[in-house]
Amino acid sequence: MRSKIIWKFLGAFIFLILIAVFVLNFFVSLKLRNHFEQKITEKLESNAVLVGDILKDDLRQGRHQDIQKRTRTLADELDLRITVIDEQGRVLGDSEKEPSQMEDHSDRPEIIKAMDNAFGQSTRPSDTLGYNMKYVAVRIDDGGKTLGVVRFSLPLSEVQLEIQVIYRAVLFGAIVAIVIALTIAYFVSRSITSPIRQMQETARRIAKGDFSTKVRIRGKDELGELAKSLNAMSDELQQKMENLKRMDSMKTDFVANVSHELKTPLTLIKGYIETLEDKAINGKDKARKFISIIKEHADRLENIINDLLRLSELELSKNSIDKTDCDLKSLLDEVVLGFGHALAKKKQVLNVNPQSSDVRIKADRDTIEQVFVNLIDNAIKYTQEAGTIEISIRGQQDTVTVTVQDNGIGIAKEHIDRIFERFYRVDKARSRELGGTGLGLGIAKHIVLAHNGQIHIESQVNEGTTVSVTLPKE
Repeated sequence: MRSKIIWKFLGAFIFLILIAVFVLNFFVSLKLRNHFEQKITEKLESNAVLVGDILKDDLRQGRHQDIQKRTRTLADELDLRITVIDEQGRVLGDSEKEPSQMEDHSDRPEIIKAMDNAFGQSTRPSDTLGYNMKYVAVRIDDGGKTLGVVRFSLPLSEVQLEIQVIYRAVLFGAIVAIVIALTIAYFVSRSITSPIRQMQETARRIAKGDFSTKVRIRGKDELGELAKSLNAMSDELQQKMENLKRMDSMKTDFVANVSHELKTPLTLIKGYIETLEDKAINGKDKARKFISIIKEHADRLENIINDLLRLSELELSKNSIDKTDCDLKSLLDEVVLGFGHALAKKKQVLNVNPQSSDVRIKADRDTIEQVFVNLIDNAIKYTQEAGTIEISIRGQQDTVTVTVQDNGIGIAKEHIDRIFERFYRVDKARSRELGGTGLGLGIAKHIVLAHNGQIHIESQVNEGTTVSVTLPKE
C-alpha cells in the first residue's frame, strides 16, 4: 500500500507542482524582464534629458570641441556610451569614437523617432561597435527650435546580465517553492494514505475474525465516513458472529433437549409395552395402570410434537397473519374463566384490571389467545398456593400493553435472556413435574413478533415475575 498509493499521490502532486511552477516562473520572468527593461529605458531617458540640458548651451553656441569633451566626461561618470547628433543627423560628440570618423545618423530608427516625438528607442547591432545595443534618444529643444539629439547606448549583454540575476532569483524562489510544496504534498499524501493503510489492516484482521481493532476516525470527510462505516461493519459482524455462536449453541442445546424430551417418554413407553408383551403383569388392574401410564407419555409426546409443529407454522406464516377486530378485555375474561379450576385448586386470586377503555386491536384472535393462555398458565404453575396474579390492560395511542404479574418463585437474572428459547427450563425437574413442554414461551414470543409486537419479561427470585406484551392496534 505504502509503495503504491502514496507514490501515486506524490507523483500527481509533483507533476502539478512542476507545471504550476514552470508556468508561474515563465510569466513572472517575462513580467520582470519587461519591467526591468522599462526601468532601464526610463533611467536612460532621464539621464539623456539631463545631459541634453547640460549640453544645450554648447549646442546653441556651436562649440563642437566642448561638446565632445563634455560627452566623454559625462559618459565616464554614467558608465554609458553617449552620442550627440545635430538636427541634420551629423555626429557632434561621441564617448567611444571621434565624431569625424562616424557616418551620418539621420537614418537611425531611434533618431528618427526622437526628432518626430521627442523620444525614441531601439534595440539593434551597433554599426561601429559590432554588437547588440539598447539605444535611447531624447530631442534637445530650445524655445521651439531643435538643437539636436542626445543618444544613450547600453550593450545588451549588460542588460542580459541584469536579467539573469532576476532569472536566478526567480529560479531560486521556484526551487524553494517546489521543496515546500513537495514537503506539504508528502504530508498530505501521508494523511490520506495512513488511514487507508490502517483500514486495510483492520479489514485484514476482520477477515481473520478479529473484531477488536477499530479505525481511528480523524475527520468528517469521505475517509472519516469510510472509517466510520468500517467500524460499524466490524461491530455488526462481531454481533452477527456472536449471534451465530449463540444460535449454534442454541441449536446444539435444542437437539439435545429434543432428543431428551422425546427419548424419555419413548423409553418409558417401550419399557411398559415390553413388560406387557412378556405378560409379566398379573391382573387387569395393573395392566390398566401400565396402559394409563403409556397413554400419559404418549400424550406428552403428542403435545411436544404439536408445539414444535406450531412453532414451525408460526415461523413460516409470520407474514400472513389473518387479522380481525379483537377486544383484549373480552378475550382475557374468557381466558381467565378457563383457569377457574386451576386457580381454585391452588387457592390463588387472579384479577383483570383494565386501565383504559380503548383496548381493541386487529389481530389473529386464536393465536393471541394462545399467548395469554401460556402466560397465565405459567403464572399459576410457578406461583405458590394462595398467591396473587394481576393482569392489567393499558391502551396507548397506537398500541395496547397487557401485563401479567405474579408473586411466585421468580426467575434468576442469568436465565432471563434465554427464557424464550425452545426447551429452555430454569428448573427442568419442576417443569416436567408440572407438565410443561418447554415451548410455551417460545410460541408466545413468535406469535407476538408475528403481530409486530413486543414481549418483555422482568423477574426477581422469590418476589415474582412480570411479563409485558405490547401489540399494535392496527
